[in-house]
Amino acid sequence: MKSYRFLFTLLLLYPFLILTLSAFRPGPVNSPFVEYQEPEFLTYEELQELSRNPEPNRKLKAKLERFWKTPIISNEAYIQGMMPAVKKNRRLGTFMRVASWNIEKSLNIPDAITVFTSPEKFKGLINTDIPVGSTDYEYILLQQKRLMTSDVVILQEMDIGVKRSGYRNATADLAKAMNMNYAYGPEQLEVDPVILSLESLKFEDDRLDEEATKYFRADPEKVKGVFGSAVLSKYPIKSAEVFQLETQTYDWYSGEIKKTTFLEKGRRTGSKTVFKNELTREVKVGGRIFFRVDLYVPELPNETLTVINVHLEIKCTPKGREMQMKEILSYIKDIKNPVILAGDFNSAPTDLSPTSVTRVVKRTAKNPTTWLSVGINYFTAEGATINTSRFLSNATKNFQNPLAKHIPIVAPNAVKGLFDRVEYFRFKDDGVFDFRGNGERSMNGKDKKLANSNERDLIGFKTTFRVRRPIGFIGKYRLDWIFVKSFLKDGNDDFGSYRFAPHFGETLEEMNTSLVRAVSDHHPNVVDLPFEEPGV
Repeated sequence: MKSYRFLFTLLLLYPFLILTLSAFRPGPVNSPFVEYQEPEFLTYEELQELSRNPEPNRKLKAKLERFWKTPIISNEAYIQGMMPAVKKNRRLGTFMRVASWNIEKSLNIPDAITVFTSPEKFKGLINTDIPVGSTDYEYILLQQKRLMTSDVVILQEMDIGVKRSGYRNATADLAKAMNMNYAYGPEQLEVDPVILSLESLKFEDDRLDEEATKYFRADPEKVKGVFGSAVLSKYPIKSAEVFQLETQTYDWYSGEIKKTTFLEKGRRTGSKTVFKNELTREVKVGGRIFFRVDLYVPELPNETLTVINVHLEIKCTPKGREMQMKEILSYIKDIKNPVILAGDFNSAPTDLSPTSVTRVVKRTAKNPTTWLSVGINYFTAEGATINTSRFLSNATKNFQNPLAKHIPIVAPNAVKGLFDRVEYFRFKDDGVFDFRGNGERSMNGKDKKLANSNERDLIGFKTTFRVRRPIGFIGKYRLDWIFVKSFLKDGNDDFGSYRFAPHFGETLEEMNTSLVRAVSDHHPNVVDLPFEEPGV
């Protein structure tokens, strides 16, 4: 009889017990942040329509415009109780750690998840040529530990529903494994006629291969075809904004769908033979984006940190990338709180868009440096020697250093304009990006410009990209960068505040290249940002 009374009492108290226990849930009951939102993805049939015609009918065009402007936002980790653990050390006090990584079309997301989450499983990815316990081995483990303890992770080339990456939502899978919130900005849609079953695969020698076509063809039930950028965060996401830039310097549909020229075939063959890097067509609609994510960070003014995720165009000249940066900066000038501008700037002196004899001739004719060389050859007996010496001298000056002086015509540095845009940019509150380099605040004791935020090497900066088979330093570039707006009014003021200023910027090249299979052709970068004036 007593047991029945107990059960009856328990049933009466059950609603009150639930209300009481809910007060102790690890996550917030009434969250001020969006729990989850996503755009309306295009159907397989709509992707096929875009593949046939990148300028679709009015209904699909309207849907596409909404799609480009609707980021995915997930605060599910926060709702479930996730908040960042406080990091603190003797040199910096309390601080935040930020990482940036172009993850190469999400091809190796399972390995990326291991690198970000599991020290033990990570050891199984390391090439056995590196002796366990050696100095190199321990250094690799330290780099992996630093990456996996990041509070904010800025990513490029993240797939959703693309066959090459197993139709995964790469960002959602990584965020779930890391127990982080995330925002995702759609950048382009993969609409190659082959993967959408509209065309058979045709090789450069004009052969058709039906087996290969079947391999590349997409599954209509799984395909979403989205390629974009993401921000993962242990802090809640307050808001996210995404849209296509007006400055589009390459058309990924018309530029890729047209017949490959003889010169371009030669370039692709050479790249595959010499560097083991295969250049293939990538038919897409869409283009480079503006992607802003505001995070709730209580330790900062307005309790806000703004992240600008950058992925500039690779298939254009350096001037085109400079114009894209100019546009991005124009959208952020009103921001008063700290800002991180980071990602893949594709800051190479080259243009990877398909080439042709006509294009080469036109660009050569318009290049004043070409005419200087012609004049030297014509008017001096030692023209060849002078031109060779001048070329080598300029190549040495510019080597892995986009900040090298630009001397028009005589000793040009084509990529410097992009960095000048960032260095001399002023926010409306007179804030600037931190370009300082101090030996005691850089990873390897370097004290030259930008050393605190982006690791320098013996000459220039440590590279963040490599082809499959580089030849010495050929095939390596510094493409990825982190810039921080903290509380400075002069980006080169060594005596200014170091609160939330970049410290110990590091490129984790050894960690990535030591693996049996590199996660990406880019290497991740990390930097630490102290919340108060550090004691370094």
